[in-house]
Amino acid sequence: MARFEPTASQKCAIEETGRAVLVSAAAGSGKTRVLTERLLRRIEHDADIDSFLVITFTKAAAAELRSRILDEISERLAADPDNRRLKRQSALCAKAQIGTIDSFCQSFLRENCHAAQLSPEFKVIEEDRAEAIKQRVIQRVLDECYEAPDEGFKLLADTVGAGRSDDRLAETVLALHRKTQSHARPAKWLGEQLCAIEANADDAGKTVWGAEILEEISASAQYWAQRMDDVCQRAAENKVIAEKYGPSCADTALSLRSLSRACALGWDRARQELPVSFPTLGRLLNSPDPELSEYVKQVRTLCKKDCEKFTKMLSDDSEKLLSDMRASAPAMRALIELTLRFDRAYGTEKRRRAEVDFADLEHLTAQLLTNEDGSPTALARETGERFCEIMVDEYQDVNSVQDEIFRALSRDGSNLFMVGDVKQSIYRFRLADPLIFTDKYEKYAFLPDAREGEPVKIMLQENFRSRREVIDGINGVFEVCMSKKLGEVDYDENAQLKCGGVYEDEGVSPELVLIDVSADEDDLRGKAEKEAAAVAEKILELMHSGMTVNGRALGYGDIALLMRSANSVGETYRRELILRGIPVAAGQGGSFFGSTEIASLMSLLAVIDNPHQDVALIAVLRSGAFGFSADELTEIRLADRNSDFYTALKAAAQDNEKCANFLKTLDKLRSRAPEMSIDELLMFVYDELDLMALCAAMQDAPQRCANMRMMLTLAKRFSAGGFRGLHRFCRWLRQLAERGGDMGAASSDDAVKIMTIHKSKGLEFPVVFVCDTSRRFNDADLKQTVLVHPELGLGAKIYDTARRLEYPGLARSAIKQRLRREQLSEEMRLLYVALTRARERLIVTAAIKHPEEKMQKMMLQCTRPMSPEILLNASSMAEWMIYAQLSTEDEKFRLSFLSTEAQEAGQDTAAVADIAYADPELVAELEKNAAFSYPHAAASALPSKVTATELKRLEAPDEEAQSIVPMQHAHFRAPRLGGGDKLSPTARGTATHMLLQYIDYEKTGTEQEIREELARLTAARFLSPRQAEAVDTGSILRLFSSPLGRRIMSADARKREFKFSLLCPAEKFFPGGEGESVLMQGVIDCMIEEAGELTIIDYKTDRVRGEETAERAQTYSKQLEAYAYAAQRMTGKPVRECVLYFLYSGETVKSSCK
Repeated sequence: MARFEPTASQKCAIEETGRAVLVSAAAGSGKTRVLTERLLRRIEHDADIDSFLVITFTKAAAAELRSRILDEISERLAADPDNRRLKRQSALCAKAQIGTIDSFCQSFLRENCHAAQLSPEFKVIEEDRAEAIKQRVIQRVLDECYEAPDEGFKLLADTVGAGRSDDRLAETVLALHRKTQSHARPAKWLGEQLCAIEANADDAGKTVWGAEILEEISASAQYWAQRMDDVCQRAAENKVIAEKYGPSCADTALSLRSLSRACALGWDRARQELPVSFPTLGRLLNSPDPELSEYVKQVRTLCKKDCEKFTKMLSDDSEKLLSDMRASAPAMRALIELTLRFDRAYGTEKRRRAEVDFADLEHLTAQLLTNEDGSPTALARETGERFCEIMVDEYQDVNSVQDEIFRALSRDGSNLFMVGDVKQSIYRFRLADPLIFTDKYEKYAFLPDAREGEPVKIMLQENFRSRREVIDGINGVFEVCMSKKLGEVDYDENAQLKCGGVYEDEGVSPELVLIDVSADEDDLRGKAEKEAAAVAEKILELMHSGMTVNGRALGYGDIALLMRSANSVGETYRRELILRGIPVAAGQGGSFFGSTEIASLMSLLAVIDNPHQDVALIAVLRSGAFGFSADELTEIRLADRNSDFYTALKAAAQDNEKCANFLKTLDKLRSRAPEMSIDELLMFVYDELDLMALCAAMQDAPQRCANMRMMLTLAKRFSAGGFRGLHRFCRWLRQLAERGGDMGAASSDDAVKIMTIHKSKGLEFPVVFVCDTSRRFNDADLKQTVLVHPELGLGAKIYDTARRLEYPGLARSAIKQRLRREQLSEEMRLLYVALTRARERLIVTAAIKHPEEKMQKMMLQCTRPMSPEILLNASSMAEWMIYAQLSTEDEKFRLSFLSTEAQEAGQDTAAVADIAYADPELVAELEKNAAFSYPHAAASALPSKVTATELKRLEAPDEEAQSIVPMQHAHFRAPRLGGGDKLSPTARGTATHMLLQYIDYEKTGTEQEIREELARLTAARFLSPRQAEAVDTGSILRLFSSPLGRRIMSADARKREFKFSLLCPAEKFFPGGEGESVLMQGVIDCMIEEAGELTIIDYKTDRVRGEETAERAQTYSKQLEAYAYAAQRMTGKPVRECVLYFLYSGETVKSSCK
């Protein structure tokens, strides 16, 4: 094994000691290698390995780290056999505390079981068994409450717990109890929430909930005020439009700013500024610029629609909201008391059994290590002395209980080494809190700037996993989409990935494939099936493309399909791949509970428990075990139209032998059920219906049989916990399925992997497809009976028992708003995790109806930089990806469209699995057919979409060919660590174009005025300070002092950043494109109108002068031709000329663009 040579930043992370160190390690940055090397260097010199406490997120990660350390020690001992220190460390490795937080807590509690009041022989129960105990305890607690109800419980049962049964109330208590487990002292936290609910306030805006809502309204109003200012500025490009539309838009902007300011003055004061003013636009017939007037109206409509939410959010006055809260307080007090009562009963039951659950491990440890105020106890100081350093991996996924444990043991953090990446924090549903990481990140200083002993942060940005093209694509997406408000971290120069790997050949840019599913909308095939078919075809295309991985041919095992939820659509993808002969890893692409055999078995058990369940009964009849057809089910229904299906089945059985036989079998199973344990009943069902043989005859038989055996294992586990009853078992299975319980599965090496994004974390694959990205974000968690937030507390609905109404109150509205933002932030981080799994190729797919129309609508929302307010309104990951494409001209992701009509036309040619024998005569015939030359080959090579900028490449093919040099002569520059002070030429050009887009033309007379405009745009976040510094204000002044600048100022109408997207004849730009069309997109820097004719102006920041200027201008002729064509098509006005203005030299090159 080659000696590890760390980069400069890795070296800092390895060597820095004597204080708290936070390492922000980007995806693929080698953090595990850094952890290993830091530990090895310490144990080689001044510490023993058993004096470290190393915490990893999973058992697998702990095992891998321990294995790496042992391998490294063995390798170094082989080179230096007499090294006594290494021999000692090798012997101590078995004692090293390298494991999960649960394993540490369990060991700690066994040492201190008396202090924790635990039996020395306590057992840790698995989650599923803990859930079963909770169900039994909550039912017992509720029964006790119903026997002697107090007034609070009656109110709670009639409001929060209202329903046909007490299931809703039980689920509410269990959900609240689970959410409180992220706090070190749950009972104390619940008490604090009760105080907050019952606190007196004279203004809703002074409560934490009112302040949350007003802050959101203020930010949104400020955003739309800025957008309306921009609309006014665009309208000013045409005097007639400015006169008709300008005053209304300006009045709206003023009204929005007044609302934003009023939000700081109180709830009712903000309400006085509503509704937002939208005066009627001036009447404008025969607009002199239809495109501009339509733009103004469309943006104004978007603003008006979004502002409607302000009225809804502030619909009630302060007194009404506070009165509702006071009225709901008794029910909330009863809920909190019931939750605490359940917690005590659950704890008593566990102590009786000498058991603890995983939450107990952390809570009991934290209680022994910390005092009420969070300070470390004497036991914490004594325990902490054992460890010279505490190293925590995946620190972005810790919760507040775990963080309190680490602080107590680490001498207030002074010897705490933390590694993580908040951009990869995707376990909030497991109560992880990424804000713990970000809080430290914001407080800690960078290493060069920190004082002695002060906590420091170190950035690992170099990605050694992915190709540069993949990294550029990822950075392009998250520079636009990820921010503090959406993602909980700004994707700035410190967060961006930097390419650390070296690939000898040129790579391929990532792809965003939009699959148009709008054709044949009455087709019964679902979106998922069409997208899965497209992905399968793309995999076959890659397999036959000659692509290599590490010097060998691409294999199916190199490909992974990642999706947000494989449970719902994974089976569809698996089926489509198998249909085309593509092997899929066993157990991939579908959940245990979603598999056909398990779903059918669960329905059968439900029917044995209670046959009067129509859905379950029909599923059983249709299953392979009984084989009723749709026509036979119809006959059963007709036997008794007015009763449930079981009654109709009994009526039909009088004249139908098949129905009678089914009922006979069902009666036999039902009669035996009370006599048997659940595992015995399952075995009886398997034997009676021969279910294992049935599974063995199905496709993917080994996995299906394994699933049936797994169900038997679950039944034995249920029975071993002392539980009985088929009804309770069915309910337990449903809860496991709803929680997404993973039963485990086998795998295969040379087969495509299908998995969730969560399961892919920590893995990497040569080829990654991120699929199903158009799936709408799931907001089911926001509909729970009581919403819970660690900072904002509890949010229940307000119940009007007299009118039998329920509606959200102040607390619930605020908490829902915050939870939604945090949920979307997690979705953004999930997208980051998904994209960063790819090494060589990255392909993102989305099935969308009318994608081009959708993009046209989304283009209206695009700003530079992209606003979080707009991104927060997106409904899917696909929309974020599209916004990233639309908001920049740099095509770091290749965008392509796929029609399902074309896809379906080629389905008959789907590939089949390889065969071992090839018929020579058939091979000869195939070779003859392969020699056929397709007459439209040139058309098939045409792109479906092209940007005007890309047309520049058609002008200089020879130049591009000459720029390719043999790889053995290429020189690679080492990546700059921590970012550089200077922007790249591309970034400087972007900053200059941004200024020219938004600068006030009336303030370009002097260089000082231009600097002031730069400052204004920087304050409004259109430019970053680094971008502003990079702009050459002298060149801007030279432009506006030139004849061209004077023409721009005096033109009849002006348009800046004129975006277009239209279909055009392919032959206009591509040889062999006769009769074909391509989608062309682009942005014209500036377009002016003079005497009814247009002039196209394109600004260039190329550093050329003299003769070079004319040569360079020639390379842009196709681009300008595209601009002229688009402008004439979209405005209906002739183009007089096209002008290239080179800002560096101040030179102008004109073209007729005919």
